[in-house]
Amino acid sequence: MLTIGLVIALLCSSEIGANPNVTETKSDAEFSIDEVSQLNRQFLEFLIEYDASEVAESDDLRCISAFQQLSKAYLNRERHGLEWFDSWGKIPSGLYYENGYALGNYEQCRRYRWQEVRGQHCTLAVVLPGELPVFFSGMCVPQYCSQQFLTQVYGAYMLGKGAFVLPMDVNLCNQDRDVEFNGAVITAITLYEVIQLIREEEVRPLFASFSLHKNIRSIMHITPRITDPAKKMDMIECANGIRALSMIWIVVLHVNEATFAIPYSNPTSRKEWMRSFPVSIMYNTGILAVDTFLALSGMLVSYNMLRELDKHGKINPLMMYLRRYIRLSAPLAPLILLVVSFGKYLGEGPLWSSIVGREERACSEYWWSALLYIQNYVNPRSMCLPWTWYLSVDMQLYIVAPLLIYPLWRWGKRVLLAIGFLAVLSIGCVFTTFLVNDFQIHDVGDGSRHKMTYYPTHARMSVWLLGTIFGYILHKTKATGVKLPARYYTIGWASCFAALGLIIYATYEMLRTDFHEYSGVADAFYEALSRSVFAICVMWIIFACVNGQGGVIDDMLSSSLFQPLSKLSYTMYLLHLLLFMMASVANAKTDVVFSVMDIFYRIWGAIGLSTSVSLLWSAIFEVSFGTLERCLLRR
Repeated sequence: MLTIGLVIALLCSSEIGANPNVTETKSDAEFSIDEVSQLNRQFLEFLIEYDASEVAESDDLRCISAFQQLSKAYLNRERHGLEWFDSWGKIPSGLYYENGYALGNYEQCRRYRWQEVRGQHCTLAVVLPGELPVFFSGMCVPQYCSQQFLTQVYGAYMLGKGAFVLPMDVNLCNQDRDVEFNGAVITAITLYEVIQLIREEEVRPLFASFSLHKNIRSIMHITPRITDPAKKMDMIECANGIRALSMIWIVVLHVNEATFAIPYSNPTSRKEWMRSFPVSIMYNTGILAVDTFLALSGMLVSYNMLRELDKHGKINPLMMYLRRYIRLSAPLAPLILLVVSFGKYLGEGPLWSSIVGREERACSEYWWSALLYIQNYVNPRSMCLPWTWYLSVDMQLYIVAPLLIYPLWRWGKRVLLAIGFLAVLSIGCVFTTFLVNDFQIHDVGDGSRHKMTYYPTHARMSVWLLGTIFGYILHKTKATGVKLPARYYTIGWASCFAALGLIIYATYEMLRTDFHEYSGVADAFYEALSRSVFAICVMWIIFACVNGQGGVIDDMLSSSLFQPLSKLSYTMYLLHLLLFMMASVANAKTDVVFSVMDIFYRIWGAIGLSTSVSLLWSAIFEVSFGTLERCLLRR
């Protein structure tokens, strides 16, 4: 049975075990620890006896020849042979505790030199007979050996043992490599040189937008809290705290999710932690955090567009779209360029090629759909930077915004019913799709659920549409506010907390219960309603805060300290997962021990790293191009 760690480690880069030509060979007797411990040792004897007469490729012949020389050196107890095999993975501790990682010593292998032989580290996954976990065998092989030939030879050996090697279509071998100056690298360097040349010229107002000093100051600038109730509605200060905390929640979600790829020596402890109630708040319900951004987006688009219509009586949709495109693409395009050019050179390890390489391949092929914001429909199974699916949804909804908000401004409340009906249709679409396809939330399956109910705009737009309705309410009441009896606000807060508690508890129960034990109707209701109910709770909090009924919650969310983090939230969203995967997952070279403190350490590290890099990234790209856009379009 494949571990989920392998699936996440490869980031769905291959259909593991899906090769129809591979036949599972299992013996009736289960492997013992002694048999596993001798697998790689006995492989050396297999190599010595290997018949190379049928090997046609010259590199394969050199590979077998070097293998045989090193194997004989080990059996003869020669130093270079002992050092070579010493770097191989040996029997892991805790096989019966689901630890199948025997990655060996990555650094020792990569530094190995003997005559013309240089070591390259390869990791192959072996399915053993019985109930033992997948055995991840790390080995140090001569640089002449291709992964295909190594899999062929090691696979033949394992078949004789009653086991088989899983076929992989990703590169699991790591050796010395030269920097390839492809078109993407040349483009990146050229852009860097152009920017440097511009900054060396005499300072002009147009070029001042690239001043790091100026841009960082603008990001870190904090304005005092507004005390005038008449102006409080114009700023909606509590949105800063909601945006910042939601971004932190997304980081927590993705850190927990990404740790599935970490080779833990005690994965059972991690499974127990993931089933605990605190994780239902930190991890499982974290998927709702992105709906906060959708609700805020709908609210702000509606609020600002209605204010513009009140002021000028018209809007310019094409200019709106251009500004929005520059706003979203300025930080995204350089990130894609980095991934397809320098990403693979920023680190190495047994998992590096499968994780970072997956992003390089996807972005090299589908960069255009990412920058056109259509990849949630065009290539949902192989998206460039998969977590950016949200940008496609947001951009598509922004394009249709004038078609909804202009009639709302022109004819008022009658259009609210139409927008509300569209939101109900979206909820009904998700509910029906779940029932028709027998989807269940914790049954990953082949990914069809995400393709049909998680990524598509029509399945996610209910929250955004509710946000536009809320933006209309705020716009209409901004001058006077909404004065309700205190008991109504008390009922509203109680209902909000009750709904949030119900969503969190339902998520916890669905997580710890086998999905085969309850009806899929429950999942359909949860998936269809939880996002909208959560968004309504967020909008209630904003409503209460702007009307002076937020109390201590308003004081916290409206704190000026959230302003810089709120400004960085978009760039953090783009960078956080890639940074964490590179810094804490893809570069893993051996198995580690899971602990709750380790998880929290990684979470805080991810928050700190994402914030620091995002500050520079935003100053260089987001703020700079935003200033250029305002200069060129004369705003």
